Amino acid sequence: MASVVRGTSLRAGGACVRCRKGKTKCVYDNGRAPCKNCAKGMHDCYLPSESNAHVHGQTPARAPRPRESLPGERNIATTSDRQPAATGAVIPRSLQTTTEKLTPELITECERVINKTIPACVAFHKPSFLQKLKAGTLEPSIVNGILTCAARSSSVLIRRFGSQGGGASAASEHFAVKTFNLVMQNLDNPSLADIQALCLLTIHEWGNRSAVRAYVYLGQAARMTQMYRIINGHQTTGDPDQFIKDESFRRTLWLIYILDCFLTSSPGRHPAVSHHDVKDVPLPCLDMNYNFGTPAFVRTLAGNPPPGFTEGTHMAEVGEFGHIVMATQAWRNVIEMLTTATVETYSEERCLSLEAGIEAVRSSLPMHFVDKPAQINLHITMGSGFTYAMLHCLLHCATIMVHRRRLLHFIQTENYNHETWRTVPHMHLQTVDRVFSASHSIVSLLLALEANSDKDSMPSFPLVMLFSCFTACATVAWFSLKGLTPVDVNETAEAIVADGMRFLQDGANIWVIAIPWYRHLSVMAKVLHNDDRDGGRPMMEHGPPSVKEDTASQPDNHDGTDYERHSSANPQDSGENGIEPPRKSGFTTINGGSAGTMTPATASPPAQHKAESPVPSSSDRPPMDASVLTPADMTSPELCAAFERQLLELDDLAAFMGGGV
Repeated sequence: MASVVRGTSLRAGGACVRCRKGKTKCVYDNGRAPCKNCAKGMHDCYLPSESNAHVHGQTPARAPRPRESLPGERNIATTSDRQPAATGAVIPRSLQTTTEKLTPELITECERVINKTIPACVAFHKPSFLQKLKAGTLEPSIVNGILTCAARSSSVLIRRFGSQGGGASAASEHFAVKTFNLVMQNLDNPSLADIQALCLLTIHEWGNRSAVRAYVYLGQAARMTQMYRIINGHQTTGDPDQFIKDESFRRTLWLIYILDCFLTSSPGRHPAVSHHDVKDVPLPCLDMNYNFGTPAFVRTLAGNPPPGFTEGTHMAEVGEFGHIVMATQAWRNVIEMLTTATVETYSEERCLSLEAGIEAVRSSLPMHFVDKPAQINLHITMGSGFTYAMLHCLLHCATIMVHRRRLLHFIQTENYNHETWRTVPHMHLQTVDRVFSASHSIVSLLLALEANSDKDSMPSFPLVMLFSCFTACATVAWFSLKGLTPVDVNETAEAIVADGMRFLQDGANIWVIAIPWYRHLSVMAKVLHNDDRDGGRPMMEHGPPSVKEDTASQPDNHDGTDYERHSSANPQDSGENGIEPPRKSGFTTINGGSAGTMTPATASPPAQHKAESPVPSSSDRPPMDASVLTPADMTSPELCAAFERQLLELDDLAAFMGGGV
């Protein structure tokens, strides 16, 4: 479709609105908009006659114009200009993309995401993406989706688009709006690029704590995938790149599956991807086969041969992304146990089965993906550092949650105190050791990635890796405060928590959802620091803390995590007849909200949200003084009782979901 051609600024009415206001010369390359000034600043370029429609969010009554700096609109006819559906005419995708190139600055940011950022580096075909990106033929929806991810950690994009102190979230939102509009314009003919862009948009909304919107977007991506499979399922003949296209579709479907496992971690959320959708889908092959287009037959997630596999055909090994899919399934099985098991229905056999499933994934890894000391450094050198770290963070996090649930059940049912802990079976002592080992491994992986990160960009860890770090550090702090660890490892515990706080502090500047994680860990770090300063462990309570039967945390209200004392030293503060008063509504839960009467599955979002205060970067602020993190000191028994109650109420999973659901 031909672009609208304008004359030079000497022509009457030829200068755009921005150049008129700035009284600068308005020059068009090849006579086409945008002008050089608007292209350089990545602004909308429009004439005075179009200003009224532009202000009111309407499309001017003329053909869309290709943009040099950023493809902001899809270059197809408007709805009124389309042919009737009966003709069956579909505009070729190659004609819908702009022929104009992105600026070198934006191309560099996109290349960084495609090469080094999860999930783009494993779910997208790097060679074709980079080739189309440089040629200016990559679809606008996925270009904006990639820039949505890039703006999280790019200081250049944050300075340009993070207006009014919005920071990384505002810069990312700038491109997210464009991505959404482009995807919505093509719902009647979804492309794989649109589905991939919607997946990136889901991650963006999840990171912004818009849990409902992310869940809805993910369901829409799943439906679009089903329609794409129906529309394009018959196109399988004579194309030399058919394997790449099929593998790209499979990886997109597995990406939706992974996000579905994460975003349905709260009770009441039904999966968008059913077992039927993936039962016959092969796992992703090796990245080498994918990049070079070498066909390979890989087993399904259930271990069965893929469709079309014949006897005598070589069965290829599962690829790097495939192992992440398997680790996600093991992680999701643990989450299902946590959301369904209560103190009464807890089963040790089920925990053993989950441990066996996690170990089965570990044993299936190839030698170069086995978790060994300094192995992460080799993968960073080879460009697969984030893939390796993502895989093992999932496995370590699942291990920690299983062992933590086992010890939590012991504390709740065995009338725990110091004397009973000294006589516990050796199995529980091994549980503590395994949790410490897994926690140390998670922090070590993040330290290695941070040490080898690009100097020009901030390290942007995926949400799951940050949540794994939070889970590890919070569990280590709880073990130490509870007295479950020897005295000689208290210093190690404090070091692990300190590193975790630094990662979460920096992560909170990139992902809004990480702010409550950081604040909650700050509370635990303060109490842990005070406990070590006092030179002794706290006296443990002689009975399990009270647990509400059918209640859990309210939705996240975006307030800081401030623990209130729920027990009073004054006997007069108790209820009548010696009955303990109910838990105060202001007692802050792990996800930053106040505990009330609603579960994470039934809670409704609050009517208004208070804006999150930005968390200063760890590199931009002095060392943290633990004494100012909470308004009132808590003792170790109080904090441990609060943390245990929150785990039973699934507050950590509510925090992982972003709260408000």
